[in-house]
Order: sequence, then C-alpha cells, then structure tokens
Amino acid sequence: YVPPQYYPFLKKLGDDTPELKPYMDKLMNGELTFDDYEEMFYLFAKPLKIHRPRIAMPYRTAEEMKKSEEVYWEGAWLSFRQRVLGDYFSRHYLRDMVASLAAGIYLAYIFIEGHRQYRVDMKLFYLEAPEHKINWVVPRGDL
Repeated sequence: YVPPQYYPFLKKLGDDTPELKPYMDKLMNGELTFDDYEEMFYLFAKPLKIHRPRIAMPYRTAEEMKKSEEVYWEGAWLSFRQRVLGDYFSRHYLRDMVASLAAGIYLAYIFIEGHRQYRVDMKLFYLEAPEHKINWVVPRGDL
C-alpha cells in the first residue's frame, strides 16, 4: 500500500524515467509484487557516487598538534584505569560468587545431615520402641 500523497512524486518519477514507468504504474495501482520490486531494484540500482573533494579533511591547529603526546598519554592512562577497574570487579564478583556458593553448599549440607539424622532417629524409634508409636493400634487378638 502506498499513501495517495506519494502519487504525484511516483507519476513524475515514472514520466522522467521511461524504463521505470511500468513499475511506477503497477506501484500506484497496487499491483507491484515482490518479484517485480526485486526486478526493479536490481535493474536500476547503481553504486553510490562519493565526491571525495567535498569531504572535509581533518584539521588540527599547531597548538593541538603540540598536545598530541599529552592526549595519547591521557588515553593510555584511561585505558589502564579501565583495565585495573575491570580486574578489580572480576576478582570482587568472583570472590562473592565463590563465597556464596560455599555458604550455599554448607547450608545444604547442614539441611541434608539434619534430615538424614531425623530419618535414622525415626527408624530407630519405630524399630526399637513400637509401643510408643503414634497412632499405634493395639491388636484385639481376634484376627
């Protein structure tokens, strides 16, 4: 779908370039398929012309040229500071991660040991002292 306000531009484009006219007519009528679009694109695509003389060359004054070494040193200093800070944060977060993993493993070990000991105690309780069982049903003797 092409909005109607583009029709005058598309008509003028088709009139100015006779090879494009069938494609522009199809586009305005809503009949341009993707295959037609690809055909049109690859027929009329041209490499971009770059006029180098119109691109401004970088220019630095004599004072700026004198400060080049200082600018290079400042850049190296900032890079060094970033590298040191990255190493610090890496160690800091690695230490925190290892400490939290160790604490988690320790707490899991305590929980598992407590549960295991509870199971052992219950097994002993039910094996060795059946008369103290909860909900123990006294046999009636007529079974």
